[in-house]
Amino acid sequence: MSHRHKVIALSKLMAYVLLHRPDEFGLVLNEDGFVSLKELQQAIAEEAGWSHVRLSHITEAAYTSDRERFEVKDDRIRHSLPREIRYEPTSPPRILYHGTRHRTYPHILERGLDPMGRQYVHLTTAPDLAMRIGRRRDPNPVLLEIQAQRAFENGIIFYEANPLIYLADHIPQSYIIGPPISKVLPEKKLPEKRRLEKREEMPLERELPGSVLLNLRMEPLHREAKEKTWKDHSRRNRRRQRQV
Repeated sequence: MSHRHKVIALSKLMAYVLLHRPDEFGLVLNEDGFVSLKELQQAIAEEAGWSHVRLSHITEAAYTSDRERFEVKDDRIRHSLPREIRYEPTSPPRILYHGTRHRTYPHILERGLDPMGRQYVHLTTAPDLAMRIGRRRDPNPVLLEIQAQRAFENGIIFYEANPLIYLADHIPQSYIIGPPISKVLPEKKLPEKRRLEKREEMPLERELPGSVLLNLRMEPLHREAKEKTWKDHSRRNRRRQRQV
């Protein structure tokens, strides 16, 4: 396949994603139909046969399309056909899913889920799709289970972006179920040298009344005799001469 045919094939795939089924690729368009160029590139590169696609390929297909299919604005892209997207509040499924980065997991357990640079928190109906989206930020994301229906009954507003993805402004931590923090962020083992140093830094035990503790770090009570120097021998000889 020539380079030109590859660009045309990529352009058709981009049109399908942006115009028809962004949810199949884990994407959410904003109310103007735009999505991040980087997110589009990541979503397409995840597909079989498209792992070679880079950001430069996306922009080339967008700018060289004969039908002027796309509109690029700053770091975002949308299909050129006019669309008005409105996300209306809706009742969500009982359970939704979210894939997050390891380093943000402790924050989520304390304060809940926030958009983190996006307009909404993205939640999916399927765990595998949540993990696919999460891998765009972490190669091994943490899968969270969201008790969406219970949250909705307690006043949390959800929006249906498409059949596979729901949105929310914020999810409190009380509706989030995830693995134990010890499994996600296990404590790092200290090297043997560092463990010995920490052991040496431990304070001495306090002596109790009526007990005697041996302090092995103290200087010995009896020092070894020093070797006699030439001065010592000279003094001894002078003492002997006086006695004679």
